[in-house]
Amino acid sequence: MKEMSRFDLQFVFTSRRRCRLSRNLLLGFLLLWGMLPVAVQAELWSRTAISGMQDVAMAPNGLIWLTGKNGAVWKSDNIYASSLTVVEGSSGFSRIAAGPGGIVWAVKSNGSLWKFAAGSWTGAAAKEMEDVAIAPEGKVWLVAKNGAIWFSDDQGQQLTRIESDGFRRISAGPDNVVWAVKSDGSLWKFAANSWTQTPMGGIEDVAVASNGLIWLTGKNGVLWSSLDGGATFNQDDEVNGLENIAAGRRGAWAVGFDGTLWHKFFSPQF
Repeated sequence: MKEMSRFDLQFVFTSRRRCRLSRNLLLGFLLLWGMLPVAVQAELWSRTAISGMQDVAMAPNGLIWLTGKNGAVWKSDNIYASSLTVVEGSSGFSRIAAGPGGIVWAVKSNGSLWKFAAGSWTGAAAKEMEDVAIAPEGKVWLVAKNGAIWFSDDQGQQLTRIESDGFRRISAGPDNVVWAVKSDGSLWKFAANSWTQTPMGGIEDVAVASNGLIWLTGKNGVLWSSLDGGATFNQDDEVNGLENIAAGRRGAWAVGFDGTLWHKFFSPQF
């Protein structure tokens, strides 16, 4: 077989770039005229100018909340996160979740659970927590450092434990369905008071939007998504190196291993 010259390689790479550019222009044209199916009416993943972040949450109104690697909490001033405002009195936070009514729950690195409402933080009785999630109707779900899962129907005043062990990440979707990741990277679904293990492995984080769209990040930074309630997952080749992820009807946000913030917006029809 003939060895490719430097000129040949340059031609191939240039052609591929032109193909990608032409594909993006075509997608933009089709989106503009509404000629693409609803499920694919989305922008590509894009990196923002924001860095130094640890976790991200997406509120029902489209605003995002972030924890920084320094433990501070930030909130966006608009749905595009073109500017952020640090939340006063926030320090030591790691995981965060944003729910209806402007209520935010966050876990500190020491395992304490906190609630942010009406502009101030209130410490909850729960201790030794690892992760927090908020269902669309407002139910709070928690993963403890020992791997057990708890939930609260009364804004954290009382906690109820479900049968569980070995978990570290959690996300709550519609119809009382919960998705959780174990320390070994396996993905599990909790519905009708029972657990079902999925075939997915090597998972780092999970996020479920209020419309049921599921996103996964792998321990290797690979991104997956499911449009059919977790029956199948498709790998997203647009981006890599993502660690923590949040989802909503308007799209998804993710934080990379290097602390950079990424987003993918959906068209209003999605």
